[in-house]
Amino acid sequence: MALSENYTVLKEFKTVFNAEQFNEKIVHVLLKYDFIVGDYADEHLRLKGFYHNKRRDVEDSLKEASIETYITESCNYMCPHYVLEKTTSTRSPRKNRSRNRNRKRPKPAEA
Repeated sequence: MALSENYTVLKEFKTVFNAEQFNEKIVHVLLKYDFIVGDYADEHLRLKGFYHNKRRDVEDSLKEASIETYITESCNYMCPHYVLEKTTSTRSPRKNRSRNRNRKRPKPAEA
């Protein structure tokens, strides 16, 4: 399954989201983010991730509310860009960590 199928396009500015190009450029470190901004600088696609505003464990500059600031301050003026929102989980399944749960506890010593 292509990773682009896990995202919904929220915004396109002067460009059309290209799923094939996105799938070639995406790296697994970006899969943890709830939003991905793709912008074109010198005809090269750059990707940047952001989290939902409700996340308390991340700095404000990495939250959804700062996407427009990022586009204004870090992208070329009026550059083509798009914003994607994750719609399904893209995490790899974790190993079963229940091995310690089934361990029998020692019986208390009798007096």
